[in-house]
Amino acid sequence: MLTILTLKILLMIVYLSHWDWNLYKSRKDIVSSLEDKNIIAMCPQGAYSDKLKGSYHQFIDWNINREKTIDTRGLKNLINNLKKLDEGTIVHSFTIRTGILYSIANIFVKNKITGVLSINGLGYLFSNNLKAKILKVIIKLFIKRLFNASFNKIIFQNTNDKEALIKFLKYKGESILIPGSGIKMDNFIKKEDYSNKKLKIIFASRLLRDKGINNYIELVKKMSNHNLDFYLAGDIDRGNPNSISKSDLENIKQINNLTYVGTINIEKELHQYDVSIVMSSYEGFSRILLESLYVGLYCISNKIPGTSWQKEFNNCVLINNNDINDFINKIEAINNANFSKINADNNRKLIKNNYSNEIVSSKYNEIYNHLEKY
Repeated sequence: MLTILTLKILLMIVYLSHWDWNLYKSRKDIVSSLEDKNIIAMCPQGAYSDKLKGSYHQFIDWNINREKTIDTRGLKNLINNLKKLDEGTIVHSFTIRTGILYSIANIFVKNKITGVLSINGLGYLFSNNLKAKILKVIIKLFIKRLFNASFNKIIFQNTNDKEALIKFLKYKGESILIPGSGIKMDNFIKKEDYSNKKLKIIFASRLLRDKGINNYIELVKKMSNHNLDFYLAGDIDRGNPNSISKSDLENIKQINNLTYVGTINIEKELHQYDVSIVMSSYEGFSRILLESLYVGLYCISNKIPGTSWQKEFNNCVLINNNDINDFINKIEAINNANFSKINADNNRKLIKNNYSNEIVSSKYNEIYNHLEKY
């Protein structure tokens, strides 16, 4: 493995996140596509750290406690890591939270590094949560100055998020729209069997209130007398204030017509199900929706900016305002719908031409090449 001493010779780009999962889920595939770039993962040790070490050119431990709203020791550790980077290094941060931490740390870093930020979704800070609204007002002027000073480019996944944040920050740098973070199609097992008469319905997500976990539980309970199998995949997120608690999860496990399957391998296991439900209130670009459409599931999702692109596809439908009764009606209609492999194949062509890992990687590459000239 590379050492910190060789960092200044080989480093070109650092992928920075306060959570190792963010750098593993899709970014590892982008890294593998950027063969002419030396990309380093900088994030805290976690469940995916060993996998990151095998996917990136180097792994740097950012010792931060992501369960704390503000971890001053973690911020100090980030400052020390950034000071070791060579001038001209591109630091690509993922998520608003990481972007805020990076922009604070950048105040104390004298070596010239270039900042890029990817907004996966506006998330908690822009939610309807009262605490989030108060926090947003308090930090507005602060992060407005920091973001304009720290980031040459900000990448968004949908136009609504782009317009909202640019207005909020009065951002003067370049804003770029790249829908999604790409999927590596070869990794997925495709659904081939469409003969299942008893539909298997899955909700796969971090178990956050904003992701619609409570809406899904309501849906499951209202359809308890239907001949359907309901599944819940995902885990609580102790680093997010919108996460359900352990006791909430234990109560969910007691629901008769719902099977909790924990964290699943989406690429290898999603094809075993028939219907994917997305009930999120906020998404930059719903990755599970894109994965479900590629695998070949029928998709029913709440209509928000991060899912509205779904209207291009077959085997899917959008629901206004997370209307539970409308979800029920659409699920009941699936039995007689043209839910087929032909539709799935058409969806895969759309994904290949518009949302594949290769397309997203090429756009990232253009950004990096442009920045490296300066």
